[in-house]
Amino acid sequence: MEKNIRRWRKIRMYQTKITGNRLYHTVSKGYGDSVTLFGKTDQGETPMSLLVIALSSCVTMCVQGFYHRQFQQDTVAVSVEASYEEEVFELLVRIDDVLDDKKKADLLAYIGTYCRVKQLLKPEVTVTITLEGLSHV
Repeated sequence: MEKNIRRWRKIRMYQTKITGNRLYHTVSKGYGDSVTLFGKTDQGETPMSLLVIALSSCVTMCVQGFYHRQFQQDTVAVSVEASYEEEVFELLVRIDDVLDDKKKADLLAYIGTYCRVKQLLKPEVTVTITLEGLSHV
């Protein structure tokens, strides 16, 4: 038992402590502000809505990383609208740039390679990402 406790206390890349004091209510203590989760969305964020937030944030950061690596650009305006229902995530990613077919394909490939949240999802889960950019000027 002591060995398992020591192994658990080892520093890990991602860790948190969760407490719950009533039905369908938790509070995390991790790397900054605590996150309070509920069992229903009318009360606040739920574990599933947090997963939607995590995937959307990861995709957003991948878009930012793509522009940094490909164009040495540290700022690019990105917004994501996301939803989840019955093993299907749908993300509409709007980027403040003109996107031709090649850049869209490169962005999707980059997201596929670097979005660790997306990689954690089981294969049966569909993630549809639609990219929208500025109209050609």
